[in-house]
Amino acid sequence: MTKLPNTSTEPPGATRRIAIAHRNIVSRDAIGNDILGMHDVLAGCGFEVELIGEHFDTATKHRARTVRLDEASGRRADMLIYHHSIMWERGEELLRKVTAPRFLRYHNVTPPEFFADYSVQSVSLCRAGRAQTKRLVALCDAGCLAASAYNGAELAAAGARSVSVVPPFTGVSDMLRPARPLPQPPFRILFVGRLAPHKGHLDLLNVVAAYVATIGREISLTIVGGTSPGLLGYRAEIGRAIARLGLTDHVELLDQVDEATLDVLFTQASLFLNMSEHEGFSVPIIEAQAAGVPVIAANQTAVGETIGSGQMLVERPRRSEDYLYIAKLIHAACTDAKLRRQIIAFGHRNVLNRFTPQRVASRFMEALAPVLERQAAERRQSEAAP
Repeated sequence: MTKLPNTSTEPPGATRRIAIAHRNIVSRDAIGNDILGMHDVLAGCGFEVELIGEHFDTATKHRARTVRLDEASGRRADMLIYHHSIMWERGEELLRKVTAPRFLRYHNVTPPEFFADYSVQSVSLCRAGRAQTKRLVALCDAGCLAASAYNGAELAAAGARSVSVVPPFTGVSDMLRPARPLPQPPFRILFVGRLAPHKGHLDLLNVVAAYVATIGREISLTIVGGTSPGLLGYRAEIGRAIARLGLTDHVELLDQVDEATLDVLFTQASLFLNMSEHEGFSVPIIEAQAAGVPVIAANQTAVGETIGSGQMLVERPRRSEDYLYIAKLIHAACTDAKLRRQIIAFGHRNVLNRFTPQRVASRFMEALAPVLERQAAERRQSEAAP
């Protein structure tokens, strides 16, 4: 549990209740980890915290008090923090019924055009979710919590007047490791992210193909990420691309894995490669940095902001020359000891200076503080009245 020391927002007297809502709250994904991080900080400050949703995994139920959405009606709360990542009609209905101050936590909604060739349902959900953002901004009178400045700009465009940038809670502190010696070939390239069209998987394959064709065959790519039923066509396209590029012996596709397996994959990785076209933050990047793995990433949306300074950012590849350039960067990061130490050191600095639980907790409580302090003042005034 992460506790925020010396906070001025501890509830005096009777414990106050804060609700956190999202449709699905599971402990192994980025949003679930963010919600549970908020839960732990608030509970550590003395608040009574409830998680409201339609589905919870067993680990979440053991760690926090959970309330199914059907049972949430009429329950008192002094504040609601609503997490928005996709269209949730019933969640919007909940927001409209709540009279307590409401914060909007925005993780971003993927633009629907990425799914146009693969899933009518995904297009519809994402289009509706992005339209819903404007309504949620209007409903959340206490303000908005953006996972990145990129997300904050979207909220401002949707009409938000008060936006605080608060990075997501993650488990990166538990992953911190020192730099390891230069890796030995075959070099192991890793990418973690669900199999969805905006994640840049085809660009990953083209980079590895360029490496094999021009530098050598001692390279492998492991892609970790689950596939939703509506995107099986996209997974099939990835499979066809692997065969067409002659990469059958070089690429491994894994579904979602448990934390222990993911930890092993980061330990074994020579480099983390991210060619994603759209990210509201990108937790796997800072996980790689914490694990002492150098990162090469396309400078798209929030990625440059997340990755920090002194890192290997590239423009999104569009031509064969671009793929070859990135392949050469991979080789340099795996064979040049000085360059590799520098990249890893800047990555560690990025995590320690910006994304430890303590630093995120401070940003989080600072964002809530004006509302909490106003409520505390109103309560003291009410208690003092004759």
